[in-house]
Amino acid sequence: MVKRLTTMTSGFRGFCLLRSMVLVWTFLALALSAYADEDVKKFDSAEGARILWSTFLAIEHANDTLNYSVLREIAAPEFQRKNTLDDVAVLFSGLQKSGVDLSRALLLQPEYEIAPQVGATGLLRMRGKFSIPPEVVNFDLLYQMIYGEWRLLGVAVATGMEEAKIEKRRPWFRK
Repeated sequence: MVKRLTTMTSGFRGFCLLRSMVLVWTFLALALSAYADEDVKKFDSAEGARILWSTFLAIEHANDTLNYSVLREIAAPEFQRKNTLDDVAVLFSGLQKSGVDLSRALLLQPEYEIAPQVGATGLLRMRGKFSIPPEVVNFDLLYQMIYGEWRLLGVAVATGMEEAKIEKRRPWFRK
């Protein structure tokens, strides 16, 4: 009976994690489909890494405290308009429950699938991963320039085993 209850609980956690990841990917797909670009410009890699690390640190702090208000407030106004605090909490619930320490990414160089680049719409996009053994943390991020600062507009961050890769979706940007 105890073993069966443990199995059921693990299955439920897995279901919740999967549901959260689907919500994250759906949100990002919707955000990015609205901002598809063909004309892209490369972005300074050091500045891109700084923005990425800053985002990961903000997500880590929000997950640690279960307080997503600061993360939401430092995002772009469009992100704030489309996402309540509860939406943001649900968006990151799977990542929070996974227990991965995103602050460890600050010591690592990102492995880009799509290096930081700015499209014709002026949006900054980057996609890749950090290998944080035994996990890999995949990310797909979109930023908007607001008053001289890059603000988070679209976000997908998911964990997986070492061989996990972000699924190829639409070619929003050229590689």
